[in-house]
Amino acid sequence: MSLRPWMTRRFLVALLAMGLLFILLVAACLRLLSSENQNRDYITEDLVWLTSQGQYEAVRFGDALSRYGQNEIGLDEVQLSLDLTASRIVVLEDGEPYRQLEELGLADRLQGFRAVVEDATVRLAALQPEDRAEISALHQEALTLASELRDLANAALFAKRERDAMARAERRHTLYEVLGTLMGTMVAGLILVAVLVRDHRNMVSAEAALERERQVSRLHRAFISIVSHQFRTPLAIIDASAQRMIRRGLQMSGDEITSRAEKIRVACQRLTRLMESTLNAARLDEGEVTLNLRVCSLPDLLQNVIENQPENDQRRIEIVTEDLPGLILADTVLLEQAVQNLVSNGVKYSAEGQPVIVRARGTGDTIEISVTDQGVGVPADEVDSLFRRFFRARTAESIPGTGIGLSFVAQIMELHGGRVSVESVEGLGSTFTLSFPARLPHSSDKPTTHSHPEVTAQP
Repeated sequence: MSLRPWMTRRFLVALLAMGLLFILLVAACLRLLSSENQNRDYITEDLVWLTSQGQYEAVRFGDALSRYGQNEIGLDEVQLSLDLTASRIVVLEDGEPYRQLEELGLADRLQGFRAVVEDATVRLAALQPEDRAEISALHQEALTLASELRDLANAALFAKRERDAMARAERRHTLYEVLGTLMGTMVAGLILVAVLVRDHRNMVSAEAALERERQVSRLHRAFISIVSHQFRTPLAIIDASAQRMIRRGLQMSGDEITSRAEKIRVACQRLTRLMESTLNAARLDEGEVTLNLRVCSLPDLLQNVIENQPENDQRRIEIVTEDLPGLILADTVLLEQAVQNLVSNGVKYSAEGQPVIVRARGTGDTIEISVTDQGVGVPADEVDSLFRRFFRARTAESIPGTGIGLSFVAQIMELHGGRVSVESVEGLGSTFTLSFPARLPHSSDKPTTHSHPEVTAQP
């Protein structure tokens, strides 16, 4: 997968489609604007109105001739009426009206209209009220001109209706194109956004996976370094004690042989705990260890933890209990391992002779077991990382350990529906607290000390 989502094929195809749709949208909008401009021109200079006005003035000119023959008006008013008729015809001879007449094939009629007006102008100059025949002829020509202008107006009216119908159809079609293109553009935009979001999520997921892999690799290298160092010390003890016994076997006293054998035994136990720590953590990750609730006596469990510590350390471990229920339901083996891990750490990270306090109390529906030491403590900036696997505080770098135990404790608490917390001050000591629900057994249940064969205590 590309780390640049804008360079993927899906993105480029969606972008191209969006660009084409945008071009079509602009083209449709331009056509719509062009159609509106044409309609505006038609509205500004309406041929029907202009020809109707010409017809109206021609009729008025005929009426003026009749009234002149009856001596009701003067020749000046007749001439004014003729001039108005001529002005209406002049308007039709230029611009948009003339273009529309050309489209209708009626532009050639304008020359005849002009000829009639010019002829009437010449004949009107010498006209007298008593020239009945001339007045009648001019009157008839005026009516004929009005009739022809009426035909022109009717033709323009039909043409206007047809043009308006075509314009409406074209506008509707253009609007459909605009709406369709707009919807297509929106869909393409949504696809584009979906592609970007999907590729971005894939990119983030890939980067997160890569970062996790790098972190696991770093932790693995650190773990290998720690474990190799931890294995080297007990192996050196075993090797030195064995060589000593080989060289001086017959000269060694019984006490010295016992001491050397004890050193070998302690070193082997240390190696065993290192291996079991790693195996138990892996089994929890694989889901091979599940919660097996049994009736548990917390005082007995705490006492077992103390008895599993080295004999020299047992004397400085103090147990304090408060409001504990007689029996609870818990995974006895896992819970004992979690407490033993904390107690072993308290002993290991405290100076020799310093007390380690184990407090257990019931607080309503919750059991709390805390282990307080006066050891090296944890730096404030490292407390949040303390339960991460393979992590070891810088104050513990000189003390043997793998960084697995506390992570194992946190997982055990999670199985019990609880949690582990820590309060620590660098150089003054730490308090680790296990909090988990107090599940009470039925009256018929009895406590048991049976343990899981596949999980052993953590160092």
